[in-house]
Amino acid sequence: MAETNVPAVPASDAGDISSNVVTINIQGGGHVTFALYNNVGNMKEVRQSVMNGEIEAALLKTSMIHDPFQVLTAAHKALHHRRTKKMITKNIHSEILYCLSPLKGISDSFRKFGVGDKDNTLFTAIVDDVNHTVLTQMNTKIKGDLVSVSLLPQFSDETEIKKMYKVTADELNIGNLVDAVVSRIAVKEIIAV
Repeated sequence: MAETNVPAVPASDAGDISSNVVTINIQGGGHVTFALYNNVGNMKEVRQSVMNGEIEAALLKTSMIHDPFQVLTAAHKALHHRRTKKMITKNIHSEILYCLSPLKGISDSFRKFGVGDKDNTLFTAIVDDVNHTVLTQMNTKIKGDLVSVSLLPQFSDETEIKKMYKVTADELNIGNLVDAVVSRIAVKEIIAV
């Protein structure tokens, strides 16, 4: 993962956040909002706020996310699990993290795809925050820079993603990394990676 110089706004000064975040309406009900943060200096505090239930969001490790479509697929799946009352985890945001992972163990999924205390970048997914209330709360809490979601690939580790999802060179000859990863997310319950 290369160091990058990215246009940034301190999260607490974000004001009009619409240029840096993406909110998507998911078919079947629900919305998901994505935001990307760089130079986060208080990740431990942010994680604690989520674990204590003060902020409801999925805090994702940027090195394991190459494209927001991965997270959108996991969010769609998590919302389906919620609608059908088949959630594996305790809340919709932890369900996104679990659905994102090819691993069957919840704690392994959290460890591999959730941010750690020492991480300084963060990709977040927030469900049903159409008015950006939770996002505004996060911006107040995070000591770092809110950057454009379009910059996410600059923070990803393709080698680690390929290894985690067991993506082969043959697959990449006929498709791309995002397609391979999304396919695995979609069939997690059917096929173990």
